[in-house]
Formats: sequence, C-alpha cells, structure tokens
Amino acid sequence: MAELVLPRAHRLQRPSWRDSRLLIGLILVLLSATLGAKVLASADDTVPMYAASAPLRPGDRLSADNLTRVDVQLRDQSSRYLAARGAPAPDSYALRDVPEGELVPVSAVGTQAQVTVQPVTVQVDATAAAALTVNSLVDVWLSPRDPATTQERYLDASLTLERVSVSAVPAQTGRFGGGASTAPVQIRVPRAKVATVISGIDKQARFTLVPVPGSSTGP
Repeated sequence: MAELVLPRAHRLQRPSWRDSRLLIGLILVLLSATLGAKVLASADDTVPMYAASAPLRPGDRLSADNLTRVDVQLRDQSSRYLAARGAPAPDSYALRDVPEGELVPVSAVGTQAQVTVQPVTVQVDATAAAALTVNSLVDVWLSPRDPATTQERYLDASLTLERVSVSAVPAQTGRFGGGASTAPVQIRVPRAKVATVISGIDKQARFTLVPVPGSSTGP
C-alpha cells in the first residue's frame, strides 16, 4: 500500500522592509499625517479683525456698539483692515461708509479732526421724520421761502445735498407733541456745505429729506 504524501507546512514569515505593500502603506500613512497637519495649521492661521456690526457712516465713533470681532484668514492682506488686538482707540471715527458685516478698512478710520462732516439739525415734516432711522441715507432738498409775501409760501425746491446720513431722530413716533407739523432731524453735512444749510435755516427755508432707495428706514 502506497504511503500518502502529506503537504508540508510553510512557516509564516515576518514582512520585510522590502515588501512593496508595507512600503506603500507607510507612505500613505505619512502622507495622511502630513496633510492633516497642514489642514489643522491652516485652520488656525486666522487673525482677529473688526467688522461693522451696524452700518458705519462718516463721523461715527468706533466702539463695541458698532464693531464686532471676527477671525479670518487674510494672509498678506491683513494690514489693509482694522485689527482687533484690543479696543479701538478712543479717537477712532469712521471717515466713510462701511456696510454692515464687512471688515473695516484701515483707510476708512481716522481721528475726529479728519472727519469731513458735521452734524446739523433741520426741521422737517413730522410724518417724513417718523420714517427715518439713525444711519438712513437721504437726499436733502431745500425750498426757499418766497420773499414776495409774508405768508408761508415757498419757491421751487432744489437738490442741496446727496446721500447724507441721519445721525439722530426723535426717540418715538409720537414724540412730536399734539398737532406738531415738523420735527428735528440731525444730519451729517459735509463741512463745505454747512454754511449753505445754516443759511437756509436762518432764512426759514423748508427742508425735505428724501430716503435714498435701499437705505434703512423706520416702520
């Protein structure tokens, strides 16, 4: 009777550094670790900057009421915007419009002496005033009083100022008092036009504030 030939058992061998599968696996692990480190590093590569939490108008003093801190990636553009390393300097004012939610450019910030507008209060129609809010943008129309009569008559209106912002309005809709036909509204007037507005006030001209389309208004 012939003897059965039994298969010979092979010993398992430890993988060698020369094993291509092991080398590929190690390379993939190293690549994953490197990429992960770069992703984490780039995620942390942010700088604190100030953004406008409300629309900024020329003459607005910068403070926690109208600024918010945001962490953003700007790389080599960071010097163009206002850094949030601490509270803004006490004498920091907006020199031009900055929309709500946008980063505040350094070029839009200056001292009070650099502000090119001044607040001037004018009397306007009470109903029109009730529709305005702080920072509303308006065009200012001026109707000179008719010098030929003592009655309250006015000449044709002319556009005196364009896109100026409202800096103060009466506190409530019913604040004008019973039967009041006009209400005081404070607007930011370019310095070169202040004399024109004051002259109109002194001559009892009628001021009409027309909201710029898209500007914020009250109820």
